[in-house]
Amino acid sequence: MTGGRRHESHQEGQIPVQDVIRQLDRLLEQNRADEAETHLEAWLERAAEMGDWRARLTILNELMGFHRSSGKKEKGLSASAEGIRLVRDHGMERTVTGGTTFLNAATTMKAFGVTEEALPYYGEAERIFNRLLEPGDYRFAGLYNNLSLAWTDMGQYEKAESYYRRAMAVLKELPESEMELAVTWVNLACLYEKKERDLSRREERTGDCLNRALACLDGPDCKRDGYYAFTCTKCAPTFGHFGYFLAERELKRRAEAIYGGIRHEQHEGA
Repeated sequence: MTGGRRHESHQEGQIPVQDVIRQLDRLLEQNRADEAETHLEAWLERAAEMGDWRARLTILNELMGFHRSSGKKEKGLSASAEGIRLVRDHGMERTVTGGTTFLNAATTMKAFGVTEEALPYYGEAERIFNRLLEPGDYRFAGLYNNLSLAWTDMGQYEKAESYYRRAMAVLKELPESEMELAVTWVNLACLYEKKERDLSRREERTGDCLNRALACLDGPDCKRDGYYAFTCTKCAPTFGHFGYFLAERELKRRAEAIYGGIRHEQHEGA
């Protein structure tokens, strides 16, 4: 969950942010990552030229998530630093947008190995969300999941498990949250691999988590769209890591079939 999307209005002289994000979503659904990056960077430059810092902040939030996925460390950390700077420069430290930016920046920093430096920004995001959002708001699930990963990196396994449980409590009350729940169960399996010293208990707990993740992905109400394909792609390697090779292959097959269908529809409509 990246957050920070679709909160800008298109006024005269401003970047049409919602159009930019819609086009980004279309490119990502078609698995056209290189074009998506070029699209975002071009609009980021345009926003700077026009002095539209709000649009620039929104695009930077998108770039943080994009560079995490693509593994581009230098670009990801640069987008994080620039997003934090914009929040500070414009006094947005007490806004939800500011909290979302801190969360995205911290998650990007953690993804690129600077977890300790990321923790203060997670803390700021949590304080802002606690003050401004309702307890069941979906953004808490993203915060808690990412905090869990950070505490896992720091070897604080009890804290990590506690935050995963908080994330699940939020997600279970939200509609159409199967994909996020699947990812949370997969992450929890990885935590138990590190946390549980007893081999039999470790296998039992990781197996239970993976089976629950599969149940989410197999749910009859799951919409088999680009986001579903992305989630399958994200989860598949973990199933392979734990020896669930049939599940790994099946998830990859589903993702490839969806992406192929999207490309075919795009070609037919061209």
